[in-house]
Amino acid sequence: MKTTGIITEYNPFHNGHTYQINNIRQAGADNIVTVMSGNFVQRGAPAFTDKYLRTKMALCGGADFVFELPVIYATASAGLFALGGVSMLDSLGFVDSICFGSECDDIDILNMAADITLTYDYEFNSEINNFIKSGISYPKARHMAIKKYFHKDADKICQVLENPNNILAIEYLKALKLLKSNIKPFVIKRCDNGYNNTDYKGITGNFASASAVRNAFAVEKEPLKIVSNFLPESTLKILAQNIDRININENMFSNLLYYKLRNMLNTSNNIETIDSFTKFLDVSDMLANRIINKLDSYSSFTEFIKMLKTKDYTYSRISRSLLHILLDIHKDSLNITKNSLNSYQITPYARLLGMNKNKSSMLRDVKQTTLITKTANAARKLDSYARQMFEKDIFAADIYRQTTSQNSKNSCPDEYRAGIIIL
Repeated sequence: MKTTGIITEYNPFHNGHTYQINNIRQAGADNIVTVMSGNFVQRGAPAFTDKYLRTKMALCGGADFVFELPVIYATASAGLFALGGVSMLDSLGFVDSICFGSECDDIDILNMAADITLTYDYEFNSEINNFIKSGISYPKARHMAIKKYFHKDADKICQVLENPNNILAIEYLKALKLLKSNIKPFVIKRCDNGYNNTDYKGITGNFASASAVRNAFAVEKEPLKIVSNFLPESTLKILAQNIDRININENMFSNLLYYKLRNMLNTSNNIETIDSFTKFLDVSDMLANRIINKLDSYSSFTEFIKMLKTKDYTYSRISRSLLHILLDIHKDSLNITKNSLNSYQITPYARLLGMNKNKSSMLRDVKQTTLITKTANAARKLDSYARQMFEKDIFAADIYRQTTSQNSKNSCPDEYRAGIIIL
């Protein structure tokens, strides 16, 4: 049987995701395996709704298995997000192909960009940093570096790199190459108005991005009616039945973040304070200094990100950095070295969130990684490093549940009572 993997967030599950799953089926897949972010997502924010509701959406939408991407990868930059997701699919041992959506549906151009950035990784990034130091923004610096190194195909590559899902697609391809995986990639062209497009009013068709759907919930009095054209019936039903568990946003975590940041300040020793910040993933000396200097003006999670934003630091980069501080994700939480890349080392377990009951026999083929079906049994099955990674997942889920419960009557289940969702 043919099995295709998807790395996703389903934040929330919409018609574009249904379109992708239908295309995968039409391409001959008998089984669809998703690796999905948990309660926090790659843009550095809490998920719109918890992972258990999103798992149910995925299964109702046609997925056969939903595994959780560990939080240290789910909240990381595009490269680590992709590496964690591809690694988990690879470690399952029964996934033949991976499908991803992209603004560009030319796999050859995407592969060329992946090969170039892999081959010239150090030189390329050094050149980008040199341009940034001269006062140029990151996108422009990257464009100039590509022009310098790759004259012939520079324009094509630059055009591809202008879109976020193309960048993620390239990272998936790089991860497959780094892991020497036998999983075959194929791409489906995105059919919405773009990953970051928040407009939902000017759309005449049935496709809107997850960003647009979330935006409607943030500003409309009756959002379910507004977004009904963009979501499958199963998703609409799940959302309607769980109003208390949806529309979660970063500002619900504002007080908790401020407490964490303020508690780290050491007014008598600025060097020690900077060091305490830079141990967290994605936090540089420069960003640590900005956090320290502007903390007195803190008002909310969102406003603090805007305050910290510069041409060197994008909104998403800062959001991820603050989230890593909040969730206690350190740089040494990752155990990755270029000399010893293997799937089990990167994702040493696969936590099952949900499955199609008719496909359960496939789990017997999971031999290269540790399959987790019960939270209570995880500790005795995992080695020290894997256990530390898994404990980060539990911690993040608890922070999400407790914080959102205080802001609403959220009934999100805790990690030890929530079972596998089976449909």
